[in-house]
Amino acid sequence: MATLVSRLAYRISGRPRFSEIFLLPVIQQAGSDLIGNEANWKAASFAVGEALDRWMPAQTFKTVFNGIRPFDWVGTWRPAVLRSHLYRTMPGNDQTKVNTLTEEVLYPDEAPRLGFLCMVLSSDRSWPALPSSSTVADKRLKDVVSYALHHDEHASPPIVLTPDRVQFAMTDGVCLWLSELDRVCKVRGWSVTPISSTADVIKVTLRLDSQQVPLTQFTIRKHQIGLRGVDDIMHVLASLAPIMDTAHDRPAN
Repeated sequence: MATLVSRLAYRISGRPRFSEIFLLPVIQQAGSDLIGNEANWKAASFAVGEALDRWMPAQTFKTVFNGIRPFDWVGTWRPAVLRSHLYRTMPGNDQTKVNTLTEEVLYPDEAPRLGFLCMVLSSDRSWPALPSSSTVADKRLKDVVSYALHHDEHASPPIVLTPDRVQFAMTDGVCLWLSELDRVCKVRGWSVTPISSTADVIKVTLRLDSQQVPLTQFTIRKHQIGLRGVDDIMHVLASLAPIMDTAHDRPAN
């Protein structure tokens, strides 16, 4: 499902079209507010689009959704939400609104935040493919996007990764965010709890070295990252801190 849920094939005037959702992870440093900042995105969108055009292979068409969406939202997207984003890019499709459930991940003031730039790539030949590996091209894309999004001189520039398929971009983004979080606000323990009401949802609880936010919690979904992604995230957690002996939950507001 992690492979199929973010893909859609259809025909336009008898010609096939293959579309897939891709995500570009962005790590916002403390003191910045680029995630969800519409004014900042409006100023940066042209440069980001130009950089993506130069990075992507020829004959690949892109539809970039507005803004850097917080992990708090993207991590809760059900399969129906991902499919809705795909249908929105179909010519002539009258896509109805889809209700989504969102959560708020609590962060200490000094902690980095994770966001994603969401886009749909399309091709009339086959499923959209990433360009051949190129250190120079990848560095240019990351530098241009980071510079375009960086609007606060008092905060460090955001860390940007190259776009990837949902299951890989989500996993890479979460793993990098956990490492950055541990660097500035030590992770002292963690626990992973499957939700009994649905086999798809897993809650991850972190114990932080912070009086402001001693416990925080976020969601990962197996249909987004697959079992391999869950395993990769748990390996990163195990490298940062010991598992908590008993399960903890974030205190209610």
